[in-house]
Amino acid sequence: MQIQGRYRATVPLIRQAALEIQIMNAGGPAVAAEWALATTRRRLVAYPEGLAAVLHTARALRRSPDMVSVRDVTAFGGSN
Repeated sequence: MQIQGRYRATVPLIRQAALEIQIMNAGGPAVAAEWALATTRRRLVAYPEGLAAVLHTARALRRSPDMVSVRDVTAFGGSN
């Protein structure tokens, strides 16, 4: 699935949440997971508008950001 424009931040948010859970649950090598988390966070910085749209939608829908889909953001906040 190709994600365009500002909604591209959704995929790294899901990845970030998964990595944070992996680190907290000791589900793998922590050093590798922390490195991947840092890389994912750097990718999120590239899409500030997308990240803001996802966080705004998550707050409005009372969900965690990793549970917000591209369709949710588009339906709630507009299109790109």
